[in-house]
Amino acid sequence: MYNKILGCLVGAAAGDAMGAATEARSSNQIIETFGGKVTEFITPPDDTFGAGNQAGGFTDDFSSAYFVAKEIVDNAGIVNKEIVQHALVEWSKHAVFFDRFAGPTTRLAIKRFAGEEVPLSGGIKNKARQATNGAAMRISPIGLINAGDTENAIKDAATVASVTHNNNLAISGACAVAAAVSEAVRDGSNLYDVIDAGIYGANEGEKIGKSYGNNVAGPSVVKRIKMAVDIGFGTGSIDDRVCNIADIIGTGLHVSETVPTAFGIIAACSGDSMRSISEAASIGYDTDTIATIVGGIVGALNGDSSFPDYFISTMENVNKLDIIGLANAIYDLRLRKER
Repeated sequence: MYNKILGCLVGAAAGDAMGAATEARSSNQIIETFGGKVTEFITPPDDTFGAGNQAGGFTDDFSSAYFVAKEIVDNAGIVNKEIVQHALVEWSKHAVFFDRFAGPTTRLAIKRFAGEEVPLSGGIKNKARQATNGAAMRISPIGLINAGDTENAIKDAATVASVTHNNNLAISGACAVAAAVSEAVRDGSNLYDVIDAGIYGANEGEKIGKSYGNNVAGPSVVKRIKMAVDIGFGTGSIDDRVCNIADIIGTGLHVSETVPTAFGIIAACSGDSMRSISEAASIGYDTDTIATIVGGIVGALNGDSSFPDYFISTMENVNKLDIIGLANAIYDLRLRKER
């Protein structure tokens, strides 16, 4: 289990770092710029959101996941809105991650948590604008904390997501990812079990979101995961299938694009860790978020040994975050829960 826990963190972190260099470009532009699909940490070009990062540097995706996970572990695994709010406020104090990368929905929520007055606007009133991928991108550690316990993973993921993205679609997407990770880290799990868990999580998350969140307009995350997975498991080369996923499902900020596309990529790559992350980081548009989600799921399924040894040391040195320490803390928490 420790190898799977560490694998999830390394995979999510590597996805963020690799996708930081490619974000906002199309898949063709990525190939033209980098001479092919991205398979390595690359210094982000000057015209990307990640400009100024070193190779292996994080954006908001994994960095926010790290702070949320650490806060929960420091509170003996308790998941409630107050703990999540405190974690996000602490994360927001790290300008290198927050000031440059935080998304609009998360940024407004944290301002409220920190006691700042946020003027009411049409964007705040229109909750459909908040059906973005900001909750799903940071949710993988919730699956680790609830390893093998899909129901609690879904419940906790809904709590975490509702703090910033309190609507049925965003909660559905977050619960899909958390459920998939919870299943992936279970001993003996396989790719099909993980995808089934993700679909189940999306369905249950949608119900939860409708029960206490804002019921917003937008495509069904559940149905689009199924569609993306069907394309991923379909005919043609991996390149063709991933291209179809991008063209049909989409790779944008809306949660009904990001999360389904992540599952479709994993299916197309048969769950292979590095191939899945490479395709996610090279698919275009919101590559760092898609690759973070993909990396967390496949890393939990295949473990840390499915990544190059130097990934951890490079990312820890560049970002000054203790990934191994967090993995140890989550593992110890799991042992205490089991006892």
